[in-house]
Amino acid sequence: MASSSNVNKRNNLNLHIDLSSPSTSPSFQHTHSNALAVTSPTNTFRSRSPSTSKISHPHAQSELLPTPDSGSFALPSPSNPFQHEFLPSPTSPSGSSRKRWIRRMIKRNFHPTPLGYAVLLGLLLTLLYTFSNNHPAGYRITTSLQEEEQGYIDIVENEDKEVIQTKPILQELPSIYSEYFPTLSLPSTFTDNPKFYLLSRKLNDFLIRPILSHDDAKSQNYEGCPRELSDKLVNPDQYNGDAQFWIEDVTAQEIASRRAGVIRWLEDRNNKGDEILGNKGEGRGRGIVLTGGNQDTTLRTITAIKHLRRLGVDLPIEVFHYSDELHDRGQRDEIEALGATLREAKGLEKVSGVWKNWQIKGLALVQSSFREILYLDSDNVPLRSPVHLFDSDIYTSNGRAVFWPDLSKDHPDNAIWRLIGDTCSLNLWTFESGQIVIDKAGNDGLNLVALVIASEMMHEREFWFKMCGGDKDTFRWAFRILGIDFGVSPRWMSALGVRNDYEGGRFCGHSVLQYDLDTPEGFTRPPPLFVHSNLLKHLGSSGLGKGNLFTHIRRMSNDYSANPSLNYAHSWVYMGEARGMCLDLDWHDHTPQELRDVEWPETISVDEEEGGVFEGFEEGWFEEGGRIGGW
Repeated sequence: MASSSNVNKRNNLNLHIDLSSPSTSPSFQHTHSNALAVTSPTNTFRSRSPSTSKISHPHAQSELLPTPDSGSFALPSPSNPFQHEFLPSPTSPSGSSRKRWIRRMIKRNFHPTPLGYAVLLGLLLTLLYTFSNNHPAGYRITTSLQEEEQGYIDIVENEDKEVIQTKPILQELPSIYSEYFPTLSLPSTFTDNPKFYLLSRKLNDFLIRPILSHDDAKSQNYEGCPRELSDKLVNPDQYNGDAQFWIEDVTAQEIASRRAGVIRWLEDRNNKGDEILGNKGEGRGRGIVLTGGNQDTTLRTITAIKHLRRLGVDLPIEVFHYSDELHDRGQRDEIEALGATLREAKGLEKVSGVWKNWQIKGLALVQSSFREILYLDSDNVPLRSPVHLFDSDIYTSNGRAVFWPDLSKDHPDNAIWRLIGDTCSLNLWTFESGQIVIDKAGNDGLNLVALVIASEMMHEREFWFKMCGGDKDTFRWAFRILGIDFGVSPRWMSALGVRNDYEGGRFCGHSVLQYDLDTPEGFTRPPPLFVHSNLLKHLGSSGLGKGNLFTHIRRMSNDYSANPSLNYAHSWVYMGEARGMCLDLDWHDHTPQELRDVEWPETISVDEEEGGVFEGFEEGWFEEGGRIGGW
């Protein structure tokens, strides 16, 4: 059992980041006195302490297991067959004397006792039970170290995947929840069902996090996310449009109502018979999920599937669409001929009058028949087969869920920090959800719970999208609600595009370039993997076509996403001459000169990219139906 101080440290739900790094500049030292240090449970680059179970000292073995040569014997005690007495070695150097002494000790110490007979009988019964036909197949016991430290142990799993735990003792909920939970406790749906014991503890921990007004939380949030950095890292459109709502409308009572709503979402889904907890025994294994349905997204979906098949990806594919979409028989036949299955999203309709109907994404992940999913937006294609992502250590060691970073960070005024019960931190970028890798059974089945929560956030978009800027960060906050791990791609996004001849060769990015999770043999760092052409549909096509569309990359020289110097980087969308919406990247004006001297933004040709990963990409993309424009 860990000490209470250790337990408190592990259970600290507040994120913390130290933004300092060595520098001679006073202004740079102010925020960068040491290397980045993150204590969030979701940090990919975590530091691991040496295992205490391994013997590193050359003499440790002799200390733990005394031998005759070391001057001590370890012989069974007659009062406890599992306890050893450490006795001094005989003093006589004679071998025969030593043997006689050993025989006397064995005869004395192994004299049968009632306790010994009881132990032998117990062992015999255990063996008989183990090999009995009545014993459930696949029976095993697993104990999580974190659960053990918190007093919740003895997780038992059988072939039916029924999970039995010691029932947790849950703290009474704050009185502000009395309107929603009159007994100030979770619904019995979760507290009385052993299957949900772990979930009930996670939900209870979420509800008892502090509920603060903006004024009460402001000081701590500004400390974690200094305004001089956050004001330049936030999406300006989001801040200008929603900041007043964050500050004035998200009151303490609103927070309590929204948190209680999370519990009701899960309770309602469960009562309807929907599975909310991931199960290793369910699902069709691994597969790819896309969403599409209107004319343009359908054409992009077909291109994406053709591209995957050309790369040799033979995983099954499901394409989700709204009920009023994909009625064209020819398009349906073409998708099915490529080995994909069409799925209508159940229980969800389009919202009229909105820019994008992103809310289908969360439900597609929940309703997919696959247990392990690579999700791709219809305008996102990989440079090579992405199947290896399922075996990446970042995926398997971080809750079996991985996300990729976007171009902004959340502002300390954003009410999401108070809704979730976190303190603002600059340790993570917002998410870019054009690609997601997830196992619904990961994190002891809680990954599916997180997907359900995210899909409900998307369903109530009028509120949650004001904090999340669309669907993308609902995933991040759903995982934080449950306090479970996820991994993040090690490199920050880059921009992929062209030099604009109408603007003196200025870089105009039309696609987000996302990177691999691992460094393949022959490479020095994770190479580009996904080309997410989210602005290509808005690009002016004059003079552009096959051979001059994917030509240049704009990125930071040190673009590892945990690099604190990236807090001085600025990625934004501007209106390019004759090109429309373009993505660019540079330093902020206030970036210290000593940082500019060692790191810099760079524009390189795709031909300069390590390993020739773009070779043949553009030509194949056009042959598969890729195009400029559309919606």
